Amino acid sequence: MGTDIAGGVEIRPHGPGSPWRLADVGLDALPRHYDAFGLLFGVRNYAGFEPVAPGRGVPDDAGADLRALLADGEHDHTWATWAQLASVDWSAQAPRVDDRIHEYELTSQGPRFVGKAGHHGRAWREVAGEHADHRGSSYPEGTEWRAGDRMWRVERLTHGDVLRADPQLRALLDRMRELAERYGDDNVRLVVWFDS
Repeated sequence: MGTDIAGGVEIRPHGPGSPWRLADVGLDALPRHYDAFGLLFGVRNYAGFEPVAPGRGVPDDAGADLRALLADGEHDHTWATWAQLASVDWSAQAPRVDDRIHEYELTSQGPRFVGKAGHHGRAWREVAGEHADHRGSSYPEGTEWRAGDRMWRVERLTHGDVLRADPQLRALLDRMRELAERYGDDNVRLVVWFDS
């Protein structure tokens, strides 16, 4: 079973001390993107990022509209202000390599990214050896295995890799930036939780 994100963007239109209101910014378009979940909130953090805002819970001063969205069975409630999200260094690397081994198809135009996963099946096992560890973090960065038109590689992600792979997240951050220009960096926040 996978993990999905839910929540909302809150604003304080009248500044500190005023109540938080749910902005008209939905999270429905956000895909199941574990690298984004890991980088921002520490959830499904296979890439080994130092998360921006892990495990903070629901803000004590969350608005009634946001609280109405909460349901049973959710976990890892947390939040981050625009000021915190705006300070992310998108060129920074994760402190360690990705737990998932990245798979490429070798083409005449060069390697084409296929995906990444914790288990790579029989083809990878035949190349890496029956007792090979399926976790990328068990091997030095840059370790490669090749067979036929496939290559498996141990890699380290950057924060920018998350944005390049997730246009919906970029759009959400752009919308939050616009709200922050109007209301102030500390008066816009993203409140999220997860469902598995």
